[in-house]
Amino acid sequence: MIFLLIFCICSINPVFALDGGIVQRVGGKALLREPKGSWEPARIGMSMSEGAYVSTSFRSYVVIDLGSSLLHVKQLTRMKLEKIIERQGTVKTELFLRVGSVKANVRTVKGLTHDFTIRSPNATVAVRGTEFEFDGITLEVTEDKVFIISRMGQTRSIVAGEQSSAPGFFAPTSGEQGRRLRSIVITDTSKKVGEGGSAKIEVTSLIPLRVLVSPTTTAVIAIEWP
Repeated sequence: MIFLLIFCICSINPVFALDGGIVQRVGGKALLREPKGSWEPARIGMSMSEGAYVSTSFRSYVVIDLGSSLLHVKQLTRMKLEKIIERQGTVKTELFLRVGSVKANVRTVKGLTHDFTIRSPNATVAVRGTEFEFDGITLEVTEDKVFIISRMGQTRSIVAGEQSSAPGFFAPTSGEQGRRLRSIVITDTSKKVGEGGSAKIEVTSLIPLRVLVSPTTTAVIAIEWP
């Protein structure tokens, strides 16, 4: 009986629930809501536990310290901290990005590995020690390597200096495609505008050309006069 008891105790893998996040910086109008609470204005030093939401308005942001990672929640964003635990030397963090954009810096900590995941309705990104930006569709990597996973489970590895998009049910674009599709320039010199000048129209897109008619596409038109 004693032997069996010792065996059972030793075979348990300890799981530690971490304290969650701490608000480090706030700009503009930003709100936090704990799982059983109501929306409150975000303030420096506020805690954010598992299940809590953060919401930012126009021209506002929140920087949250998650211990082993730093999260910059940008304007017009709503995000949920779903899980943050430590188990057998691995810190597991799961976030759900309902809308908006975040920038994450997953720090390298001696003796710890990271399982850091951000899900959105369109795609999932998973990292281990890196820096990146993600708006729910488009991933841009600053350091190291990040995996982007489409809604259909198709996975692509993106390295520093590259970006990839996974809109809807399409496979993630390659890093090279992401760079190539950022800018499409059309110059029309056949018609004069105003005092005889021509217009230059630049369309910036971060998703594949074949889905430019998708309602999730954003196009920025800039008209330049010579």
